[in-house]
Amino acid sequence: MLVLALLGGTKLGWWAFPSFWKETVFFLFFITLIITNYLFKLRQKQPHVFTQFYLLSISLKLIAGLGFVFLLIWKVPGDEVRGNVGLFIISYLLFTGLEVIFLVRKASPEKDA
Repeated sequence: MLVLALLGGTKLGWWAFPSFWKETVFFLFFITLIITNYLFKLRQKQPHVFTQFYLLSISLKLIAGLGFVFLLIWKVPGDEVRGNVGLFIISYLLFTGLEVIFLVRKASPEKDA
């Protein structure tokens, strides 16, 4: 889905091919992986604080993402910035959605058939 959005936006002329696409995907993938792993372990050990830490992790991920976007805007010249920021927003939404789906599935009690 991410690759299709990237190539589709480039083909339609919405943005130039993002020059920082590897860094963006790497950054979001590992941030999401670390947060999901930590929250899953926390859910098993201290389920009463899971919600507070989940909201904190989303806030910190958003702040780190804003810092990354400002870095992209500062480092990337001209037209390329739209592609990089567009890729970041699409990736952020995709990885956050996957994180929510994974945590909801893992956190919900299993039902017996």
